[in-house]
Amino acid sequence: MPKPHPYADLFQRLLEGKISPEEAERLIEWLARDDQDQAASSMILEQLKQVVADEQVSDELRMKMEAKLPAILKKADPIRPAKLTWIRYSSVAAAILLLIGAGIYFFAPHHPPAMIPQPATATRDVAPGKQGAILTLADGRTVVLDSLGNGVVATQSGSKVVLNDGQLAYTSEDKNTTTSETSYNTITTPRGRQFQVTLPDGTRVWLNAASSLRYPTAFTEKERKVEMTGEAYFEVARVQSKDGNNTPFLVNINATTQVQVLGTHFNVNAYADEVTCNTTLLEGSVRVVNGNEKVMLRPGQQARTGRTTTTNIIPNANVEKIMSWKNGKFDFQDATLEEVMRQLQRWYDIDIVYEKGVPKIEFIGKMGRDLSLSEVLSGLQMSKVHFRLEEGRKLVVLP
Repeated sequence: MPKPHPYADLFQRLLEGKISPEEAERLIEWLARDDQDQAASSMILEQLKQVVADEQVSDELRMKMEAKLPAILKKADPIRPAKLTWIRYSSVAAAILLLIGAGIYFFAPHHPPAMIPQPATATRDVAPGKQGAILTLADGRTVVLDSLGNGVVATQSGSKVVLNDGQLAYTSEDKNTTTSETSYNTITTPRGRQFQVTLPDGTRVWLNAASSLRYPTAFTEKERKVEMTGEAYFEVARVQSKDGNNTPFLVNINATTQVQVLGTHFNVNAYADEVTCNTTLLEGSVRVVNGNEKVMLRPGQQARTGRTTTTNIIPNANVEKIMSWKNGKFDFQDATLEEVMRQLQRWYDIDIVYEKGVPKIEFIGKMGRDLSLSEVLSGLQMSKVHFRLEEGRKLVVLP
């Protein structure tokens, strides 16, 4: 019978989420040793990362982990890009993920120099996306919000449109003011931009890149209705009408799908180039109407509507992954190369071309959305996929 690894019990405690800070420190000491068993490292692929991500370690232990990091890095590839981790699913993969603070580091057995992928480009780079949007007013005027300073952007329909620290909000000049017709504004985030807006009723909306939101400059008592494309996260304010009833909030996504809420937090991913439209509930309750189908969601559930009127319910959605864009991260857990490229295309405002088909690759890993494109591509290339960045912001995926 083979002799068990001396740290097998600690690995098991990691898997069960029961490891103590002291036991985690013992694992860190083991990782820093020169004689540690590389094969055993695959057993703590995600567990050690999660321990630190969930803040199961004290500040003192975190500092000790950072102090040990240089010793661990000496055993890894010397040109490995920092703050990235990408691991291709493979039966022979042996890797360790260690998340410290906001950075993610990649550790792997040493490969001959010829096997180490080089950066996608050494002569050009693309900066990450940033805060910014285009506001289209009721009279058709457009305002680019990227470079505007704080202050009043426009006055319309008895409301002031105010920009403050990169967020747009509506304030009523006279609550008793009524208008005979409803006027609408549209806020659009081009590729490479994201933005936040507070609607006239107090509802807060975060827009991901390549998205839009159309909404009235003043809501009526009967209902609050908006239209969106792309991806948005909503924190809907509860509003009561004069008769004491809650005013419903309606999100029209496309010709057949609508989300009906009263007061809740949810995310909608409705990009035209995605296979399904996904509504994920974080708090409260929502009703997703798709054609003649109506389904109620509970927190943690996701409704997926396809090109037809069929709706599928995912009972335990990966909320952390779904909300990673709002939290300033990419989360490519179980993502295909095509999924990864679609997200990069929107955030870096690039065009994707596959030179000879789409490689069948899946990834795990997280990274900050504040990294440059070259840093992202260097990490992706560790999964044996390569790229060429050409003029005109065209990224070619090589076979």
